[in-house]
Amino acid sequence: MELSEYFKTYILRQPEKYEWLLRALAELKIQIHQIANFGCGEGEETLTLACMLRVREATGIDKDEDEIKIRNAQSTLKHIQNIIWNKDVPNDAPDFLRQSSLEDVVKFYRADITKKSTDLPSNYYDLAFCHFVLHHIWLDQGGEDATRTAIREMARVVKIGGVVAACELTRRTGKEIFEINFKPLFEANGLIPIHVELKLFESDQEVTKYLYIKERAA
Repeated sequence: MELSEYFKTYILRQPEKYEWLLRALAELKIQIHQIANFGCGEGEETLTLACMLRVREATGIDKDEDEIKIRNAQSTLKHIQNIIWNKDVPNDAPDFLRQSSLEDVVKFYRADITKKSTDLPSNYYDLAFCHFVLHHIWLDQGGEDATRTAIREMARVVKIGGVVAACELTRRTGKEIFEINFKPLFEANGLIPIHVELKLFESDQEVTKYLYIKERAA
């Protein structure tokens, strides 16, 4: 069912970025109830994914050192709650938006997943997702080792039968040249590929979309 204009106006932000993920999950008949969104920024991505996937619970994680992004994400959540209380919630609203307090089912945390594990529970989420996060970790935060640690954390929090997904810039030519292959890092953490999609983006960039399933405990 299509989400109403209400959600497109007030909540969803660039939903087209995640259509590949919803399409792949639907084709594979994978149900998503809890999500962990790594690199959540100010929370708009977490809320957009939560609405599109109709989840019961969502968690956003960002490493922002002074917590500005996390505070803004929490403010966004309160703003949406105010909209809901001042308007009739549409019949097609995801169940989690009908809660008396969104803070009970949508939470935001500050954590740097390149350095240590978060306090998130192991083997809990159906989906761990990041968008344009891993290539920044590789290029700016410690290369392959830091990226391996980040992917390990994503794998840890996902339950057996759950999935880890990422959309990443993997190749760039021109002024800033790099080429990154994340596949060995996913597979080193016990994840099995079920959908890998490469797409040329503009003239000098290549984007790869990864979807991996967890078949054993991390």
